[in-house]
Amino acid sequence: MGKVISFINLKGGVGKTTTAVAIAEFLTYEFNQKVLVIDLDPQTNATILLIDQDTWKKANENNKTIHQMFFDELNGTKAFDIEEAIIKRTSNIKGGNNNLHLLPSSINLIDLSDRLSELDKNHEINNNSIPILSKYLTQKLINRYDYVLIDCPPNLGLITLNGIYVSDHYVIPVIPDILSTYGIPQMLNKIESSKRKLKRLNPSYNLSELGLIINKMIKKSGMHKRTLEDLRSRQAKPRKDSSYVPKLFESIIYQRDASSNIADFCQTINTVKKKYGDNFNDYKNLTIEFMSRSNL
Repeated sequence: MGKVISFINLKGGVGKTTTAVAIAEFLTYEFNQKVLVIDLDPQTNATILLIDQDTWKKANENNKTIHQMFFDELNGTKAFDIEEAIIKRTSNIKGGNNNLHLLPSSINLIDLSDRLSELDKNHEINNNSIPILSKYLTQKLINRYDYVLIDCPPNLGLITLNGIYVSDHYVIPVIPDILSTYGIPQMLNKIESSKRKLKRLNPSYNLSELGLIINKMIKKSGMHKRTLEDLRSRQAKPRKDSSYVPKLFESIIYQRDASSNIADFCQTINTVKKKYGDNFNDYKNLTIEFMSRSNL
């Protein structure tokens, strides 16, 4: 049975998308898992990390992005077909991998943001606004994969709620600094509130936290070290404590020399190690821990 995991953070720039895509590629190339990445973010960063611009343009022009799914819901049209929209071979490593699939996003989704509120006129989670994605992402489809990874927008709006509604777990990537971690308790409270409302739609609904992923850690930064220790102390607090944070992943992604190969489809990249360079072991260890936690 496939596991569905959302990547969430209400703050941008914390490496949420890069982490999701890296884990997807390591799961596929290093551990022979079959993975579907769903890009719910209008910024389309996960999409452009996994397919070239020409492939995206073709999908976008032919109504084969997540934008069309929401567009159909708003306009009563039926142009979206998830089977046709899923791109079956993605990544710029070895020319792509048949086991790494993508449901792409579109910047056109930005244009729908205001209109999507029409589905939720009373600002309440309801049957018209939330289960949109679940109509297409059926359990039968999920079970074709070992993992379905959802890259959510940096908010808890209707689009993100569609993602967490179909998810078994969620992870929160963070940078270990004050600005990136200050709002974690508020974010957790919002997620818990949304979970309670979603459970009214589906009594069997359950969403659990996998933990915090520390990203872009600078070894020589005193602030990063202090923030990391603070987070480690807070994970031991009771869940109802206002300073509680989810359990940290032991594997840390350190800030190293940035690789120019991350989204480059113009040159041949033969291995995952070549693509991720000095971060190869960081991401490999994180992926091993990710698999272990999601299998508990």
